[in-house]
Amino acid sequence: MGEITLKGSAYWNVYAHERLLAVLPKWEPKRDELEQQQRNRRAGMAGEERVIEVLQSAGLPPDTPIFWDVGLPLSPSVFIQMDIVMVLRHGVLIFESKQIAGRLRFVQNPAALQKVENGEVTLVMDCPAAQFEDQRDSFTLWLATRGFRAPVDGSVVFTTNPVIEGPPNLPIISLRELRGFIRSAVQAEPVLSSKDVRLLVNTIEKSRSRFIPYPLCGRYGIDPATIQWGPRCGCGSRLVKSTERRWSCENCKFQGTPSYGHALLDWFLLRSETITVQQCSALFGIHRQSAWRLLGRMRLTKVEGKGGKHTLYRIDYTDFEALNQLLKP
Repeated sequence: MGEITLKGSAYWNVYAHERLLAVLPKWEPKRDELEQQQRNRRAGMAGEERVIEVLQSAGLPPDTPIFWDVGLPLSPSVFIQMDIVMVLRHGVLIFESKQIAGRLRFVQNPAALQKVENGEVTLVMDCPAAQFEDQRDSFTLWLATRGFRAPVDGSVVFTTNPVIEGPPNLPIISLRELRGFIRSAVQAEPVLSSKDVRLLVNTIEKSRSRFIPYPLCGRYGIDPATIQWGPRCGCGSRLVKSTERRWSCENCKFQGTPSYGHALLDWFLLRSETITVQQCSALFGIHRQSAWRLLGRMRLTKVEGKGGKHTLYRIDYTDFEALNQLLKP
């Protein structure tokens, strides 16, 4: 499994919102709404991670291609969004993770999923089985238009073992049934050669469209001036520079050198896709020459200003290697 599985768009979306809540003032009016959205985001990602863990332990070769959070263009204005895609020689499997507990009832005409408590319907949701079938049909069409004749199967996977009522033969399974589902899938005759698998994996990777909501301050209309930018301690408090190379935390009394990469990642994900040498110098209280060297070591695109002035360094949000480099200690 590669980095594509471990830290894809879903991971970075959760991470960025986590950082926003970490630096956002307590009095920010949008905080309550953002915290609720983040709880839902964390729950969704936790369910998807549980599905991936089971797939990784299903006895398949360790290099089996698994994609996490896949968006593919079906037409200029229509996209297919799938939680998890697994490419096997036996065909392609897609899985939609659902982290919903309790008693659930599938109904038809129109298709919907109801949450039932004490005999009463307390919540009505879009039907995940109908969504999955639409995704499967759309992905089959996407493959065919690119010359791949591979069957597409899969299922909605409930990761919380709810009690389910509804018509039979729906494409739904529990997490504990997932390994058996995989074992059954690999008993079919292979339809793709190893070369076909590699070609399909490359085609999916090159075609993926990634959700880019950054910088988050602009997305939510948050004034960056209300946030204290710069290095932060592991406890979450802002670090204060005490000497040229030493920072301290007034909260937990930490003293040492912070991760400049983490602070730059906050800047890019939350405030701006670009930074200047002057801004970097002010962010860390370092000389311009030191800021220039620091930015030069990062995986950033240098954009020269007119006459060599106001040079910008830009992050590519789709370059996960660039984001990972900043995340490293």
